[in-house]
Amino acid sequence: MPEGTTKITPIDPIFHGESNYEVGLETLLAETRDKVRKLQSDPNTSKETIQDLTEQLQVLETLWENYHIGMNVFRNAKGGRDGIREVKPE
Repeated sequence: MPEGTTKITPIDPIFHGESNYEVGLETLLAETRDKVRKLQSDPNTSKETIQDLTEQLQVLETLWENYHIGMNVFRNAKGGRDGIREVKPE
């Protein structure tokens, strides 16, 4: 998890303080990294197949990074709107 990211309390304890989106994305990332490693070590795999899977991995890594950046901003902004008041009509 990126430095400075606040852990959340999930509804389901199986997620260990992370959202189900985050856990699912991390699982998909790990599986895709394993596939890339296996295909790269297989001499029968085409360069196109490896390139396609590598591009998919880059997309997943970007999604993971963007999720953490967005959630970090969201979590740190708690209370940031406390000073805003609704203007009541006279």
